[in-house]
Amino acid sequence: MIEKDFKIDFKSKRISYIPKKGATQDYKVQELYSFLMDTFDEPENMKYDIPMESVSKGKFRLVNGWKIDEKAKKRLKGGTLEPTK
Repeated sequence: MIEKDFKIDFKSKRISYIPKKGATQDYKVQELYSFLMDTFDEPENMKYDIPMESVSKGKFRLVNGWKIDEKAKKRLKGGTLEPTK
């Protein structure tokens, strides 16, 4: 489950891949986007800037100064994730 493998550090604006022991599951970029949007629409998280936006079908962009670590990028398939501009 993506929510168990990806960690969101709200203060440093960083998304990391920290899987359970032995797990090496890949995820679609769309799955990460959906997970983040679900997380950030929770009342306690609405005070934070959203980390990602949809540019077009299968293409996403990090926004608002958010970063994603290399280990996390390697676990993402089936789409494009552009860095913050």
